[in-house]
Amino acid sequence: MRSITNKGLVISYIAIVIIPLLLIIIYLNFFAQERYVSQSTLLVKQVGEVSNVSASNGLSTLLGVSNTNSEDAHILTAYISSRNMIESLDKKLNLRKAFIVQHDPVFSLSSDASIEDVVEYFSKRVKVDLDEKTMMLTISSQGFTSGFALLLNQEILKNSESFINDLSQQIAEEQLKFAEKQLNEAKKQLDISRDTLLEYQNRNQMFDPQAQAQAIATVVASLESNLAQLRTEERTLLSYLNPEAAQVVAIRSQIESVQKQIVDEKAKLTSPNTSKLNRSVADFEALKANVEFSTDLYKLSLASLEKARLEASRKLKKLVVISTPELAQDALYPRTLYLIATYFLVLNILFGIAMLIYSIIREHKE
Repeated sequence: MRSITNKGLVISYIAIVIIPLLLIIIYLNFFAQERYVSQSTLLVKQVGEVSNVSASNGLSTLLGVSNTNSEDAHILTAYISSRNMIESLDKKLNLRKAFIVQHDPVFSLSSDASIEDVVEYFSKRVKVDLDEKTMMLTISSQGFTSGFALLLNQEILKNSESFINDLSQQIAEEQLKFAEKQLNEAKKQLDISRDTLLEYQNRNQMFDPQAQAQAIATVVASLESNLAQLRTEERTLLSYLNPEAAQVVAIRSQIESVQKQIVDEKAKLTSPNTSKLNRSVADFEALKANVEFSTDLYKLSLASLEKARLEASRKLKKLVVISTPELAQDALYPRTLYLIATYFLVLNILFGIAMLIYSIIREHKE
């Protein structure tokens, strides 16, 4: 009974471990296609940025650039694996043809692959490693020939550079458009406020109501001073003449005339009539303040536009290729020994699990 059990174990081990492992070895050695790898390292640099780079930054110091922020690096990482990138590469390199090989259904792309399948397959053949400390990107591209692996990596770099340039240019243009829009709106508001002020001056036929009001106030002050002098003269005459004397009557007539003139001049400044100078001065000052505010806003918008232009030129980004892709001499994939050892361990684990399950079932039956 024991010999039968041992024989069964051997048969099971052969069926679960040896035969699948032999099939894997045969496939890896006779059917699996070799894959070559080409690598490049790059960094996103801000063109106009002047930063204090410490000596500990190593290569960044030698390049004279500062490490770009993580946002740029992560955006580029996502773009490299995006469908837009893959469709662009497919048009230039015909990825379907390059990734399809005969007699290798495991590592080859299916002949009837959809664009989603190509995207998934591409993500397995092109790896992007981001160093979170230096923000450098290492791009590893695989190909069934060393020439295609190199060409694929070079095209990825070209597309990445175009993407970064277009992205930074688009951001700069949007900033400039916004600043120009603000400037145009400020200029339009300034023109409207100026035209309103000019129209008010022409309609009321006065250049500056405030100056005219000051002139009238000066006239009133002069008349009141003259009135005080006349009243003094009147009191002096009454001290030695009768009220009906010709001289007294004449001075009183002058006093009445000056008083009437004072009332008339003051009426030009203030009265319930809305056409008087006090209302005109208030309206004029409001219009003038609006012009001054619009002028200040225009100056601020003009300064903002110049600042936006400067910032746009300083914030343009470019791709710095630190390590260019090279033509591979030896194939790195498939890693035959590593895969055989891995599958051997996995198959043995599966065999152990199967035997454990079989033992538990047999114990329950007994």
